[in-house]
Amino acid sequence: MIMSIYERTREIGVMKVLGCVVGNIRTMFLIEAGTIGFFGGVLGLAFSYGISFAINSFAAGGNSISLGGIVGVGVTGANVSIIPIWLALGALVFATMIGLVSGFYPANRAVKISALTAIKQE
Repeated sequence: MIMSIYERTREIGVMKVLGCVVGNIRTMFLIEAGTIGFFGGVLGLAFSYGISFAINSFAAGGNSISLGGIVGVGVTGANVSIIPIWLALGALVFATMIGLVSGFYPANRAVKISALTAIKQE
């Protein structure tokens, strides 16, 4: 996000000169950070569900998996890995919030850039 601000410094300056409200600039960067966090969470969930499916397929494939030290039972054809929907939704919310928190400092930094300095910078 900090790199995004450096790359878009001139754009921020032009928006300020044209009369854009400072809060709108902050909101723009926070929405971008939240979106990046959300899509990261979606990719993480897809990866997790893929691994869970692979584990369950291996367990149901007729192989007797002895989870001896972990659970103490042999599992044949049962779901070993279960990801409940509430956990998946919680992970999406968590990833989005992490994106917003990590984007808060760069968004405030973008708001503090002087319009004249931003336009002069190449």
